[in-house]
Amino acid sequence: MGKKTGSKFKKVIITILVVLVALVAVVLTGARIYFRAPVSSYYKASEKAFVIPGLMDNMTPQGLDYVSSADTYLICGYQKDGSPSRIYRVDGTSGKDGGYVIMGDENGNAIKPHAGGLASHGEYLFVAGDEDACINVYNLNDVLSAKSGDTVKKLGSFSTKFFGDKINVAWICFADDRMIVGEFYRDPNYMTDKSHWITTKTGEENRAIAWAYKFSNDEDSVFGIANKPFEMYSMPGLVQGMTVRDGKIWISQSYGTAKSTIRCYDISGSEPVSFMAKIYSGIAEKDILVPIYAFDSSTQVSAFDAPPMAEEIIFKDGKLLIMSESASMKYIFGNFTGGRWCYATDIDKLV
Repeated sequence: MGKKTGSKFKKVIITILVVLVALVAVVLTGARIYFRAPVSSYYKASEKAFVIPGLMDNMTPQGLDYVSSADTYLICGYQKDGSPSRIYRVDGTSGKDGGYVIMGDENGNAIKPHAGGLASHGEYLFVAGDEDACINVYNLNDVLSAKSGDTVKKLGSFSTKFFGDKINVAWICFADDRMIVGEFYRDPNYMTDKSHWITTKTGEENRAIAWAYKFSNDEDSVFGIANKPFEMYSMPGLVQGMTVRDGKIWISQSYGTAKSTIRCYDISGSEPVSFMAKIYSGIAEKDILVPIYAFDSSTQVSAFDAPPMAEEIIFKDGKLLIMSESASMKYIFGNFTGGRWCYATDIDKLV
């Protein structure tokens, strides 16, 4: 090959590389615009709080909590590669990654739950046990103080079975005087029991339910929580998380690459849409009638759109934080749209 021919060949290769780089840039820019433009008002009302940990280490984030006494965020989720599930720690002021612990059973054996949500109360940390109809309970200080990479033993489980009924816990929320746990519904791959399906007074079809348990120190309480629900909430599908502020209930809804939705409900003053009555020896006992309140258009106060794949939500310093799984190794696309960050949102600018 002559010098002239070799020079031409190099120019062709360089041209091809430049074109490929340009095409990649166009695709990435297009993806960023595609996912961010429809929720531009959300980004305008938000600021970056911290980088979501574990994204490059197979973590698929699900749950989010803030422990004020330790100024620490806790983030849980499952591993894309099937390895044991983790709980990450992030400094609440600096946003610095504080390492992680591996979830273990009572014997210290690592476990692999979906870990759809977590929340702390007192000396305990509650982590969703999903399909097992239970919550895994850990000593909060163990989770906060263990060396990064250590496996933390769980103290036990909180059952979410109730007189023959049950819910598979997808997320957890503590508020005021109660713990609220809920399930996830999507037809056809995430079905719920038909006894949880309710037509509200507005004619809306709700297919999921949440149960609220009172804080309690009674003999039959479990880890400071009453062993049966006192109140229930009929919900729409796709609920990934819940938080409560000033008596109003907020939920996050998402699935796939579609926009997420954040909704706010006020059920104070509303009448129960139904009751769950259980039978003792063939006789319905009034004291075990559990009221069910509906999340529908009659109780919805406000709503706004958020980026895809919103998971659990919390309020901190008056701002709403949304965990997201879009930038995980499982989904990837969030790396190009800002999904690596957990944002703090001033909701007053959106509702």
